[in-house]
Amino acid sequence: MWRLNSSNDAAEMKTKLLSMSGNVSSLHHIEVGINKSKSLQAFDIVFTGTFVNWAALREFENDPFHKNIGSWVSNAKKERYVVDYEI
Repeated sequence: MWRLNSSNDAAEMKTKLLSMSGNVSSLHHIEVGINKSKSLQAFDIVFTGTFVNWAALREFENDPFHKNIGSWVSNAKKERYVVDYEI
């Protein structure tokens, strides 16, 4: 999840993140949500991706398409938090 330099970038970021669907083979499923809360503790946008296993997550992290999106995101973000977990 990210807090952006400008919350006005959230819609563009959502589009960019969702573009990974079908372009990053290791990404099994993706959801992206834009914050609707007025809470000062809220973040601007969240990405949830599912992978068939940990190896697919590692593949995702090194995927060139993902890295290209990541470059844009890095410039747009103020803060980023990540939780990788297994069900």
